[in-house]
Amino acid sequence: MTKMRAALVGLTVAGLLGLPAAALGSAPATVVDQAAAVHKTSIRWMAFGHMHAAGTPMTIIGQVASRAHGTRGALAGVQVKLYRQLGASRTWVYLGSATTGSGLIPRFQFVTLSRMNANYKVAFAGDDSFGPSSDVTWLEVYRLFNGHIYDGRSVATYKGNVTPYYTHKPITLERRSCASCPYVDYKSGLTGTNGAFSFALPAPAHGRWWWRVTVPGNPGFIRSYGGTLTTERV
Repeated sequence: MTKMRAALVGLTVAGLLGLPAAALGSAPATVVDQAAAVHKTSIRWMAFGHMHAAGTPMTIIGQVASRAHGTRGALAGVQVKLYRQLGASRTWVYLGSATTGSGLIPRFQFVTLSRMNANYKVAFAGDDSFGPSSDVTWLEVYRLFNGHIYDGRSVATYKGNVTPYYTHKPITLERRSCASCPYVDYKSGLTGTNGAFSFALPAPAHGRWWWRVTVPGNPGFIRSYGGTLTTERV
Protein backbone atom coordinates (compact mmCIF):
# COMPACT_ATOMS: atom_id res chain seq x y z
CA MET A 1 0.00 0.00 0.00
CA THR A 2 1.30 3.42 -0.85
CA LYS A 3 1.87 5.58 2.22
CA MET A 4 0.25 9.01 2.22
CA ARG A 5 2.31 11.97 3.37
CA ALA A 6 1.40 15.35 4.83
CA ALA A 7 3.60 18.37 4.22
CA LEU A 8 4.56 20.84 6.93
CA VAL A 9 5.86 23.99 5.27
CA GLY A 10 8.47 25.64 7.51
CA LEU A 11 7.85 29.34 8.08
CA THR A 12 9.31 32.09 10.15
CA VAL A 13 7.17 33.77 12.80
CA ALA A 14 6.57 36.58 10.29
CA GLY A 15 5.11 34.09 7.87
CA LEU A 16 2.75 32.68 10.46
CA LEU A 17 1.56 36.21 11.13
CA GLY A 18 0.65 36.57 7.49
CA LEU A 19 3.32 38.94 6.18
CA PRO A 20 3.90 38.97 2.41
CA ALA A 21 6.00 36.15 1.01
CA ALA A 22 8.57 38.71 -0.15
CA ALA A 23 9.35 39.43 3.48
CA LEU A 24 10.30 35.81 4.19
CA GLY A 25 13.56 33.98 3.73
CA SER A 26 13.41 30.80 1.69
CA ALA A 27 12.39 27.77 3.72
CA PRO A 28 12.19 24.21 2.39
CA ALA A 29 9.14 22.09 2.99
CA THR A 30 9.54 19.36 5.57
CA VAL A 31 7.67 16.20 4.62
CA VAL A 32 6.54 14.11 7.59
CA ASP A 33 5.71 10.40 7.18
CA GLN A 34 2.28 9.58 8.62
CA ALA A 35 3.82 6.63 10.46
CA ALA A 36 5.59 9.11 12.77
CA ALA A 37 4.18 10.36 16.07
CA VAL A 38 1.10 12.56 15.97
CA HIS A 39 2.00 16.25 16.28
CA LYS A 40 -0.19 18.84 17.94
CA THR A 41 -1.79 21.50 15.73
CA SER A 42 -3.55 24.81 16.30
CA ILE A 43 -5.61 27.20 14.24
CA ARG A 44 -3.70 30.45 13.72
CA TRP A 45 -5.74 33.44 12.52
CA MET A 46 -4.26 35.84 10.00
CA ALA A 47 -5.27 39.48 9.65
CA PHE A 48 -8.87 40.10 8.55
CA GLY A 49 -11.63 42.54 9.44
CA HIS A 50 -13.86 41.71 12.40
CA MET A 51 -16.44 44.49 11.81
CA HIS A 52 -18.57 44.71 8.69
CA ALA A 53 -21.75 46.32 7.41
CA ALA A 54 -24.76 44.03 7.23
CA GLY A 55 -24.93 42.08 3.99
CA THR A 56 -21.31 42.66 2.94
CA PRO A 57 -18.76 39.88 2.37
CA MET A 58 -16.48 38.83 5.21
CA THR A 59 -13.22 36.99 4.54
CA ILE A 60 -11.79 34.61 7.15
CA ILE A 61 -8.12 33.69 6.72
CA GLY A 62 -5.90 31.45 8.79
CA GLN A 63 -3.50 28.52 8.97
CA VAL A 64 -3.24 25.11 10.58
CA ALA A 65 0.01 25.54 12.51
CA SER A 66 2.21 22.80 13.96
CA ARG A 67 5.75 21.83 14.90
CA ALA A 68 7.48 18.66 13.72
CA HIS A 69 11.10 17.58 14.18
CA GLY A 70 12.07 21.06 15.31
CA THR A 71 10.40 22.80 12.38
CA ARG A 72 7.59 25.23 13.06
CA GLY A 73 5.23 25.83 10.18
CA ALA A 74 1.78 25.45 8.67
CA LEU A 75 0.13 22.44 7.07
CA ALA A 76 -0.33 22.49 3.31
CA GLY A 77 -3.07 20.62 1.48
CA VAL A 78 -5.29 19.80 4.46
CA GLN A 79 -9.04 20.31 4.73
CA VAL A 80 -10.68 22.51 7.33
CA LYS A 81 -14.38 23.11 7.97
CA LEU A 82 -16.19 26.34 8.85
CA TYR A 83 -19.12 26.65 11.27
CA ARG A 84 -21.16 29.71 12.30
CA GLN A 85 -23.05 30.58 15.48
CA LEU A 86 -25.38 33.55 14.94
CA GLY A 87 -26.21 36.17 17.57
CA ALA A 88 -27.34 34.65 20.86
CA SER A 89 -27.82 31.19 19.33
CA ARG A 90 -25.97 28.22 20.83
CA THR A 91 -26.24 26.20 17.61
CA TRP A 92 -23.26 25.78 15.31
CA VAL A 93 -24.20 25.55 11.60
CA TYR A 94 -21.84 24.01 9.06
CA LEU A 95 -21.04 26.43 6.20
CA GLY A 96 -18.46 24.65 4.08
CA SER A 97 -14.91 23.38 3.75
CA ALA A 98 -11.65 24.64 2.27
CA THR A 99 -8.17 23.24 1.67
CA THR A 100 -4.99 25.01 2.71
CA GLY A 101 -2.68 26.07 -0.11
CA SER A 102 0.79 24.80 -0.92
CA GLY A 103 2.86 28.00 -1.23
CA LEU A 104 5.26 29.56 1.24
CA ILE A 105 2.28 30.58 3.37
CA PRO A 106 -0.21 27.69 3.34
CA ARG A 107 -3.54 29.08 4.46
CA PHE A 108 -7.27 28.58 4.27
CA GLN A 109 -9.73 31.26 3.21
CA PHE A 110 -13.50 31.49 3.49
CA VAL A 111 -15.81 34.24 2.20
CA THR A 112 -19.26 34.53 3.76
CA LEU A 113 -21.94 37.22 4.05
CA SER A 114 -22.09 39.32 7.22
CA ARG A 115 -25.66 38.47 8.26
CA MET A 116 -25.40 39.52 11.93
CA ASN A 117 -23.07 39.29 14.92
CA ALA A 118 -21.61 35.81 14.92
CA ASN A 119 -18.91 33.47 16.08
CA TYR A 120 -17.07 31.43 13.46
CA LYS A 121 -15.29 28.17 14.19
CA VAL A 122 -12.67 26.55 11.96
CA ALA A 123 -11.95 22.88 12.65
CA PHE A 124 -9.19 20.58 11.40
CA ALA A 125 -10.06 16.90 11.86
CA GLY A 126 -6.45 15.73 12.01
CA ASP A 127 -4.81 12.73 10.33
CA ASP A 128 -2.28 10.03 11.17
CA SER A 129 0.53 12.57 11.58
CA PHE A 130 -1.16 15.70 12.89
CA GLY A 131 -3.74 15.97 15.63
CA PRO A 132 -7.13 17.71 15.43
CA SER A 133 -7.63 21.33 16.41
CA SER A 134 -10.22 24.09 16.25
CA ASP A 135 -10.60 27.70 17.26
CA VAL A 136 -13.27 30.39 17.30
CA THR A 137 -13.17 33.93 15.96
CA TRP A 138 -15.87 36.59 15.84
CA LEU A 139 -17.67 39.12 13.65
CA GLU A 140 -19.51 42.29 14.65
CA VAL A 141 -22.12 43.62 12.22
CA TYR A 142 -23.57 47.12 12.06
CA ARG A 143 -26.78 48.28 10.42
CA LEU A 144 -27.04 50.59 7.40
CA PHE A 145 -29.08 53.80 7.31
CA ASN A 146 -29.33 54.48 3.56
CA GLY A 147 -29.91 58.15 4.31
CA HIS A 148 -30.22 61.27 2.15
CA ILE A 149 -30.35 64.92 3.21
CA TYR A 150 -32.66 67.44 1.53
CA ASP A 151 -32.04 71.17 1.86
CA GLY A 152 -34.89 73.45 2.87
CA ARG A 153 -35.50 77.18 3.38
CA SER A 154 -35.57 76.95 7.18
CA VAL A 155 -34.57 73.37 8.00
CA ALA A 156 -32.98 70.45 6.20
CA THR A 157 -34.63 67.03 6.21
CA TYR A 158 -32.77 63.77 6.68
CA LYS A 159 -34.59 60.67 5.40
CA GLY A 160 -33.58 57.04 5.09
CA ASN A 161 -34.31 53.52 6.16
CA VAL A 162 -32.45 51.34 8.63
CA THR A 163 -31.60 47.85 7.41
CA PRO A 164 -31.90 44.99 7.98
CA TYR A 165 -35.05 44.04 9.92
CA TYR A 166 -35.73 47.34 11.66
CA THR A 167 -39.45 48.11 11.39
CA HIS A 168 -41.10 50.04 14.27
CA LYS A 169 -37.97 50.15 16.40
CA PRO A 170 -36.20 52.98 18.28
CA ILE A 171 -33.94 55.48 16.57
CA THR A 172 -32.32 58.61 18.00
CA LEU A 173 -31.11 61.82 16.39
CA GLU A 174 -28.02 63.24 18.13
CA ARG A 175 -26.50 66.72 17.87
CA ARG A 176 -23.29 68.44 18.88
CA SER A 177 -22.62 72.17 18.76
CA CYS A 178 -18.91 72.08 17.92
CA ALA A 179 -16.49 69.69 16.26
CA SER A 180 -14.96 68.62 19.59
CA CYS A 181 -18.18 68.63 21.64
CA PRO A 182 -19.87 65.37 22.66
CA TYR A 183 -23.06 64.29 20.96
CA VAL A 184 -26.27 64.66 22.98
CA ASP A 185 -29.71 63.24 22.27
CA TYR A 186 -31.84 65.69 20.30
CA LYS A 187 -34.92 63.67 19.34
CA SER A 188 -36.04 60.05 19.50
CA GLY A 189 -38.72 58.10 17.72
CA LEU A 190 -39.61 54.82 16.06
CA THR A 191 -38.87 53.76 12.53
CA GLY A 192 -41.68 53.06 10.11
CA THR A 193 -42.21 50.25 7.64
CA ASN A 194 -38.93 48.79 6.36
CA GLY A 195 -37.01 50.89 8.88
CA ALA A 196 -38.03 54.27 7.40
CA PHE A 197 -37.15 57.44 9.33
CA SER A 198 -37.26 61.19 8.79
CA PHE A 199 -35.85 64.03 10.92
CA ALA A 200 -35.86 67.80 10.51
CA LEU A 201 -32.38 69.30 10.97
CA PRO A 202 -32.44 73.01 11.91
CA ALA A 203 -29.36 75.22 11.74
CA PRO A 204 -28.05 77.66 14.38
CA ALA A 205 -28.26 81.42 13.88
CA HIS A 206 -24.48 81.45 13.68
CA GLY A 207 -21.95 78.70 13.13
CA ARG A 208 -22.68 75.06 12.48
CA TRP A 209 -24.34 72.04 14.11
CA TRP A 210 -23.32 68.40 13.66
CA TRP A 211 -25.86 65.59 13.48
CA ARG A 212 -26.02 61.81 13.37
CA VAL A 213 -28.61 59.10 13.88
CA THR A 214 -28.07 55.97 15.95
CA VAL A 215 -29.89 52.78 16.86
CA PRO A 216 -29.14 50.56 19.88
CA GLY A 217 -27.36 47.25 19.66
CA ASN A 218 -28.73 43.82 20.48
CA PRO A 219 -27.43 40.24 20.22
CA GLY A 220 -27.75 40.41 16.45
CA PHE A 221 -26.14 43.78 15.68
CA ILE A 222 -23.84 46.25 17.41
CA ARG A 223 -24.91 49.84 18.13
CA SER A 224 -24.91 51.52 14.75
CA TYR A 225 -24.46 55.11 13.62
CA GLY A 226 -25.30 56.98 10.45
CA GLY A 227 -22.82 59.32 8.84
CA THR A 228 -22.10 62.77 10.25
CA LEU A 229 -24.18 65.63 8.81
CA THR A 230 -23.84 69.40 9.32
CA THR A 231 -26.26 72.32 9.03
CA GLU A 232 -25.54 76.05 8.82
CA ARG A 233 -27.26 79.14 7.51
CA VAL A 234 -26.06 80.58 4.22
